[in-house]
Amino acid sequence: MDVSDLSASSMEYESGNTDEEEFNISSANYNAPREDEESWGDDDVDESMDADGVDVEDDNVEQEEDDNVEQEEDVDTDNIQSDVVEEATDDERLDCGFVDEVLVGDNSSYDYYGDSDLETIEEPVRRRHVKSVGKKKNGSEDEDESDTEDKRKFYWEVMEKTFVSEAAAYTFYNGYARQEGFSVRKFKFKETKGANKIVRRRRFVCSREGKRNSKFLTMDNRTRRLRPLSRCNCKAELDVKLDRGSGVWRVAKFVYKHSHKCAEPSESPFLWSHRRIKDFQKAEILALAAAGVRKHVIMDTFLSKYGRYTTVGFTRKDLYNMCCREKRKLLAGGDASSAIAMMENRRKKFADFFFEYDVDSKGRLKSLFWCDAQSRQDYNDYGDVLVFDSTYKMNRYGMPFVPFVGINNHRRTTVFACAILSDEKESTYVWLLKTFLKAMLQQKPKSIITDADSAMIRAVRSVFPEQSHRICSWHIEKNMARHLSFKSLSEFRALLYYTTTPDIFEERWHAFIQKWQTEKTQTWLKRMYKKRRLWAAAYLSEGFWLGMKSNQRSESLNSCLHLHLDYGMTLVDLILHYENAIVRIRETEAKDDCISSQTSPVPVTNLRRIERAAAKVFTPANFYILQQEIYKIEGIEVIDQYKGTEGEMQFVVAWKKRKHAKFYVDYKPANSDKLVECSCRRIIRRGLPCKHILHVLDVLDLDEIPGCLVLLRFSKQARGGLPARRTSDLHDWGFPVAKERQRFTELNVLQAEALQVAYKDPLLFERTKAFYADIISNKMEYDNVPNRPTNSLNTNVNELGDPAQVAARGAPKKRKRRDDGQGPVTINGRPLSYDERGRGIRCTRCKKAGHTKRSLKCDLNPRHVAHIIGGQDDE
Repeated sequence: MDVSDLSASSMEYESGNTDEEEFNISSANYNAPREDEESWGDDDVDESMDADGVDVEDDNVEQEEDDNVEQEEDVDTDNIQSDVVEEATDDERLDCGFVDEVLVGDNSSYDYYGDSDLETIEEPVRRRHVKSVGKKKNGSEDEDESDTEDKRKFYWEVMEKTFVSEAAAYTFYNGYARQEGFSVRKFKFKETKGANKIVRRRRFVCSREGKRNSKFLTMDNRTRRLRPLSRCNCKAELDVKLDRGSGVWRVAKFVYKHSHKCAEPSESPFLWSHRRIKDFQKAEILALAAAGVRKHVIMDTFLSKYGRYTTVGFTRKDLYNMCCREKRKLLAGGDASSAIAMMENRRKKFADFFFEYDVDSKGRLKSLFWCDAQSRQDYNDYGDVLVFDSTYKMNRYGMPFVPFVGINNHRRTTVFACAILSDEKESTYVWLLKTFLKAMLQQKPKSIITDADSAMIRAVRSVFPEQSHRICSWHIEKNMARHLSFKSLSEFRALLYYTTTPDIFEERWHAFIQKWQTEKTQTWLKRMYKKRRLWAAAYLSEGFWLGMKSNQRSESLNSCLHLHLDYGMTLVDLILHYENAIVRIRETEAKDDCISSQTSPVPVTNLRRIERAAAKVFTPANFYILQQEIYKIEGIEVIDQYKGTEGEMQFVVAWKKRKHAKFYVDYKPANSDKLVECSCRRIIRRGLPCKHILHVLDVLDLDEIPGCLVLLRFSKQARGGLPARRTSDLHDWGFPVAKERQRFTELNVLQAEALQVAYKDPLLFERTKAFYADIISNKMEYDNVPNRPTNSLNTNVNELGDPAQVAARGAPKKRKRRDDGQGPVTINGRPLSYDERGRGIRCTRCKKAGHTKRSLKCDLNPRHVAHIIGGQDDE
C-alpha cells in the first residue's frame, strides 16, 4: 500500500483539478475528478466577517461584547449543476469512535431533529488519534504505519457519511471539533436559482481559518485594546453538498489537518462553537432570574448541578448576554410601554387588578400606580394605619418609588399598593392619594404616617383632612442629631416621646428654648414648633397608631428591594422585583398563619387563666406582647375602687412604689359596648389591653377576655375566613403560556425524584436515559404545535415615551468640612460630636482626627517634637 504521499496530501479529497499532490491507495487513483464537482468562487464571502471586516468570531476564548446570533449569508448565483453522488456500499462503512456514537438509521445517515440536548452529555473526552501528520514522534515504523492506516480509515469514513440536513452535518462536525479541540465556523454557501432558493452546498471551517484585515491591526483612531489574534490560515474544513435526487447531504471535501495546536479538553468548553445555551437551560435561567436570583448565583447553581464547568455548555459571559438579549426583546417597544403592557395583561387576566398612570405633555410616562387583588383585600382587613414614604435610586430614571404599607394581624409588614412618581410636588402627591382611594373604593385609614416632606404633608392634609397624621420619629431623631447639641438630645427626646397634656408640653418647650436655642438652631426649632402636632406625643396620644411611631415598615420594604435594584434598572425590573418582594412577604404571612392555627403559646405567668384566654383569640405575636404586660402586673395594685348605682365600677390603679401616678379603669355592665376602659388609653394607641386593665380582670376573676378588648385585626379571625392568594402571576414570564410554567414545575419536581432513584440502579439508569433520549430526539415535532398561544405582552397599548430623568432630592449630605480645618460640621455649622463623626481615623494620643499616633502630624508624637527641634536647630 502506497502511503508516501499521505502527509503531503493532508488527507484532502476534492473533485476537480487541484494543486495538491495525488493521494493514491494501492493502484487506485482517488484524485480523479467527479462530474458534479465545482469550485468555490471568489465572490463567496466569509459569513464570519461583519460589515467593517472585523472577525465576528475572532476571539474564540471570550467575546468582549454580545455578537449577533444570526449572520447574513452571501449567495452564489453560479450555474447549477447536477448534485448526484454515488451511494457508498455498506461494506465501506466502518466503525469510528465519535461518528458511530451519533449515527442512527440505514446508510450511515445522520438523522437530525433539531439541536439535541444529548450534546451536553459527555463521556470522558477521547482524543482522536487522527491529527496532523507532520513530524514523526519516537516509535517504531510499524506504529507509524498503523497510525497512517487509522487516519486513512477515518478519512474515508467521514467522506462516506450522509446527513439528513445541513444542520445535522454541522452538529456532527462541531461534535468532532469539540473532541479534537477546535472551534467550527460556518463559512461559504451556495443556493439554487429561482424564487424558492435553497442552500445546496455549505462549507464548515476551523474558526482559525483566514487572517485579520491589516487595517484592524493598528491602534490608529482607537482607544480600546485590540482583541488577540486567533486566525492563522488554518485549512481544516468539512464541505457538504445536497444530493437533490435523494434529498441527503454528502461530504464533498474533508481536511482534518490544522496549522495550529488544538485546545486541551479542559479548554474546549471556552471555544466559541461549543458555547450554546439550550432551550431547557434558558427556561431554567429565566425562571431563576424571575425569582430574583442573581446571575452569578445562577451560574454557580449550574456548575453545582452539572458537576464541572466542562459539561455546562456555556460560560458566565454567555449567561449575562442571554439575559441581556431577553431583556431587550421584552423592552423592544420601550420601557414605559412594556411596563404598561404588562399591567394591561394582568388586568385582563385578573379583573380585580388595578393600575392607573399619568403622562406629561410630551407623551412620556409621568406617574404609575398599581395594586393587585390581594393587596386590596389586605387593605380592607388591615388598612386602619397607613404608612408610605418615597425612596430613591431604584431605577435608571431616578423616579421616586412610593410603597403603601401597614401591619397585619401578626404585626408583620403588609403591602397595600405602590407607585412610581416623576417628581415630589404637592399636586403629584394629591394625584397619588386620590388614585389610592379610588383603588380602595374610597375607604380611608384612621391614621397616616409619613416623613417630614412639606409637599407630602400638605397633600395628606388636603386629601385626608380628618385623619390623624404624624411624621416619622426616626427622621426627627436623625435631624435633631444634626441640628442640636448632643447635650440637649435627651431633653428633646422627652418632648418627642413623653405622653402628657398639651399645656405641659408648651411649658417644657419654652424651657427648652430658653436653655438650648442658639443662633444656628433657631431656624430649625421654629420649623419644628410649627409641626409639633405632627410629632409630639402630647398631641398624638388620641391617635390610633397600633404602636407605630415611624415609617420603618416602608423602609424595610425599600431595603429589600435595594438588594436587587439600583440606579441602572428599568421599570420592568422594578415591577418584577417588587412582585418577588411581595411574594416573600406573603409567604411569611402564610407561615405565621400556620403557626397560629396549629400551635398555642405556653402560659408561664401567675395569671395563667388570663393567658389561656388571650392565647385563644390573639395571634402569637400579639400574645407575647400581652404576656410582657402580664409580667408587670405584680408591680401594681388597686388602691381604691368605686361602685355606681347601675353596677358600674371604677378602679384606681397605681404602682406599688410610685403611688402618685394613678390610672383609672372603668368597668361597666356586660350590655355596654365599652365594657372596660383605662385612662392611659394604651389600647387605643397600641390596640392591646394595658397592664392596668389586665390587673382589673384578675381582680374581677374573669375567665374570658371581653370582646371590647380584642381588636378583630389582631385576632386569629382577622380575615373572616376569606382565602388569601399568595402566589404571583409574574413568575409565568419567560414561558409561552402560563400553564406551561406549571407543567414545567411539576416535571422538575418529578424528574429530581426520579433521577435520585434511577442513578443507583444500572438497568433503571439505562431505561431512564433511553426515555429521555427518545423525547429529545423528537423535540422538533413537539415544538411545532399549531395555533400555540403565547404569553407575550399586549402590543395594542398606545406607545408611551420613557420617563424623563428625575433629579430626586433625597437626604442631604451628612457632613461638611469647615474652611478652618476644625473638623466635620452639620449643615448649620455646628461641630459634630465624637459619636456623630463615625469611625474615621483618630489619633489615640492627641485625640485628633485624620492621623494615627505614629504620624508626624500628632503633636504628642516624640518624633514630631524631635522634628520641630531639629528644624529650629537648622535655622
